Amino acid sequence: MQRLLTIGLCLGLLACKSPLTELPLTEGGPALVLAHVSVEDHSRNLKHLRAVAPAEVNTPESRRSALEAHALWLEGAVLEAGTTCGIRFAPAAPYRLELTVTDLGEVRTKYIVYGIASGVAWGVATGLVAHNPKLAVGLGGYELLEETAFWIGGSTLFSAWSAPVVVEARLTKDSEPKPLWTETYYALSGSLWLKGLPPEVRTSRGTQLRASMQKIVSKVFQDLEDIPGFPKGTEEHLAAPAASRAIQERILAPAIP
Repeated sequence: MQRLLTIGLCLGLLACKSPLTELPLTEGGPALVLAHVSVEDHSRNLKHLRAVAPAEVNTPESRRSALEAHALWLEGAVLEAGTTCGIRFAPAAPYRLELTVTDLGEVRTKYIVYGIASGVAWGVATGLVAHNPKLAVGLGGYELLEETAFWIGGSTLFSAWSAPVVVEARLTKDSEPKPLWTETYYALSGSLWLKGLPPEVRTSRGTQLRASMQKIVSKVFQDLEDIPGFPKGTEEHLAAPAASRAIQERILAPAIP
């Protein structure tokens, strides 16, 4: 029951969306400054970020390099998609779009620790409520073993069989102390963007993650379209992903300068 409540809470958080703020962006067409895209370094395993050579070692430096390559690709994809949609990226624009990749390729350690700790806390609390210290210790130990196996095993399988990406986006204005708009985007897979490609390409870890990021890029611009003054995306950008060869070519590119 405790695990179901935890999962339900997580699903509820995923469903929450912050409302878009109406912005006066109609004068001269929408213009933005794209801040440098950042990726939080939470990685544990290089193979969850890209293909690994047989003799290659999983080191913090190699993982950091892979994360930087993904950030560079995402920055270029946003610039290209925004230009396609009719948005001008100008250095002096008052509006600033910032993107932070908080999860890439695997479940963050803090979520695993939280899941295990919440299970143990539930077991101990149940024993304390019953005024039975032995029961508290027993349930706490049982939950520690069960939750550790569940979260570590589950996160390993989840990271291996999906391509999870979480991106936090926000829009700020020079004269405003608080963001005008914020949103968090989740993608477990970008498989629709990979349809029709050879199997060896679809199974490439780097390509899978770029497809998930491309899925989020489309969501970002779909939401920006709800702001008065922003142009509608072209059919090429927002059409069914499998039908867009240009988007597939963008995903296959290692990075867009």
